[in-house]
Amino acid sequence: MVAQKTITGFLIFMSFFSMFSCQSAELKHVRNKLLKKTQGFETANFPLLYFDRLYILEGTYITKGKFNIVPPKLEMHRGSDQKKYEDYIIFNSNGTVEKLYAENEKAAKQLLGKDTSGPNAIVYRKGDRFFMDAVQAFKMGGGYGIDRQEIKFENNKLFIQDGANCSVYLPVEKP
Repeated sequence: MVAQKTITGFLIFMSFFSMFSCQSAELKHVRNKLLKKTQGFETANFPLLYFDRLYILEGTYITKGKFNIVPPKLEMHRGSDQKKYEDYIIFNSNGTVEKLYAENEKAAKQLLGKDTSGPNAIVYRKGDRFFMDAVQAFKMGGGYGIDRQEIKFENNKLFIQDGANCSVYLPVEKP
């Protein structure tokens, strides 16, 4: 009986181990796919976007159609920690995008470039429209995929449309 439980436990462990190692390979594949889109990236194609500068989340709203915001903003919570964390985003001049959560601007700047696992999103232009493709973890069948979000710039604000929600970001500091 003990041997049977040991074997069962070992098999369960191995199934979880193999599942996560497969997902790791899939994540690398998805990230490499994103990085291919950044080849030949030029910041000049994004005249209203501040590259290599932090943006802070002003709020997330429900929308009617694309970018048609319906107030009030949605309440967002980051875990059960009592500290207030802010959402930040930075568009790097190589076309990659970093999203991070920090207590303040100083902490956010210290976190920049610390994630060595690779980019989680890229920004690109298709015709006269702007998009951000982000790695989406644990889609319906498990594993990873790409979530496409449309971007709009207006009055020094950055709008990121994701499904029926739109997140509005403001530059932390203007150039």
